[in-house]
Amino acid sequence: MNLKLGTFSIQLKRGSNSEDIARGAAEQVAASAGGLLPWPPGGVPMVYPSGNFGRENTIENLRHIRETVAACMHARSEAIGRGTFHAVAQNVAQNVAQTSVCDPHRRAGSQTKVCATSCTSLPIDHPLERLLQRPNPIFDMSDLMELSSQWLDATGNSIWLKVRDGNGQVVKLWPASVLSFLIERGADGLPETYRFLPSNVIIPAADVIHIRRPDIRMSPFFGHGLISDIMDTAKAESAVRLFQSRFFENDATPRAVLRWPAGALLTQDEMDRLRLSWEAKYASPVNAGRIGILPDGGEVQLLGAGAKELDFTRSKSELRDAIREAFRVPKIVFGDTEQVNLANADTSYMVFLRDVVEHALAKHAQAFTRALASEFQPPDRSSDTGRFVPRGEIVIQHESLIPESEDIFMERVNALKQSMTIDEQRNLIGLPPLPDGRGTSLILGNQITTI
Repeated sequence: MNLKLGTFSIQLKRGSNSEDIARGAAEQVAASAGGLLPWPPGGVPMVYPSGNFGRENTIENLRHIRETVAACMHARSEAIGRGTFHAVAQNVAQNVAQTSVCDPHRRAGSQTKVCATSCTSLPIDHPLERLLQRPNPIFDMSDLMELSSQWLDATGNSIWLKVRDGNGQVVKLWPASVLSFLIERGADGLPETYRFLPSNVIIPAADVIHIRRPDIRMSPFFGHGLISDIMDTAKAESAVRLFQSRFFENDATPRAVLRWPAGALLTQDEMDRLRLSWEAKYASPVNAGRIGILPDGGEVQLLGAGAKELDFTRSKSELRDAIREAFRVPKIVFGDTEQVNLANADTSYMVFLRDVVEHALAKHAQAFTRALASEFQPPDRSSDTGRFVPRGEIVIQHESLIPESEDIFMERVNALKQSMTIDEQRNLIGLPPLPDGRGTSLILGNQITTI
């Protein structure tokens, strides 16, 4: 049976295994174009447009990182750069000793760890934990996270390179420029190598951590930069600033022409001398406000009202708000307190942390788990009784930056109090133990339980 998918035509052959038929068709589709998504496991092939469809001009994007765009990008990257990551081993077995419960969004300084599956934090001297805290001799993790955030905003792609030692162990992480690169796929349709241009350096996909900003307008292997969606707005804001700058650089006085009565005879040399003399005395902001004097019969004719030409207050405000809203950065981050009170400032910043910062940190943590944690997975082992014990899967989690609400904090305090004896609670506030051992009891709700 012949099947036509857009401009691609494939042939399906009858067979006993329907999954093999679907995969064979997908392989034909994947081989026919460079930007197609490989089939989902056990599913129907998905066809995406290929070629240059949806590809943006990254150089043009970088050129417009200025003014409000630059401020928004740095506000996002600096907030995301405060995130920290830790590696934990999720224990599969039910009787694993020395396990603790850990939170997928661990809070800095918090000793309480809660999650659905029991897991053990890796020691600080574990190679993966050391790598997460010190990825290379120059950049801290905060530096790499800021760069990664800015690359994602500008180009939709962030690439980290793995550097291995002589034993093949990943020992360093370095950022890579994503201005121009190609992804070459293998026979299975998945990325096999990354080719960076113009140096034409080829890196195996196994040595690359690729974080994308997905978009249906792009090939599934590439991301889409946020700046591309606000390019016209960014250009308009830059044009306003450039107009104002050039006005003061070139002419601090209102735009005008020097006129003489009809019949006045001025040679070209005299006109050039008058123009140069006028510019030397009255041009540039340093000479603004001086009184101009012309020879007999000369007059100045104004060609426009300079003050009105420079009044872009409303336009600049609208452009700035449009860019800020596209980056989802609240006004309070810029120190803009106009029409901002304490309530909506706190709410807007909490939403920023929840929807922008936490999302970015979780996205990086998932990418690290997929492309980096697998490099440090422990081997399967056997117990003393000879029974097979599956290994614990290593995952990478981030510490949450969202401040804890008062209600949740009080719940944790109450839970902590119920795990402490009366004497232990009295000791926290400097009181002595109760006599006759009465302070060795626990207070569970309204009940006093003796240990």
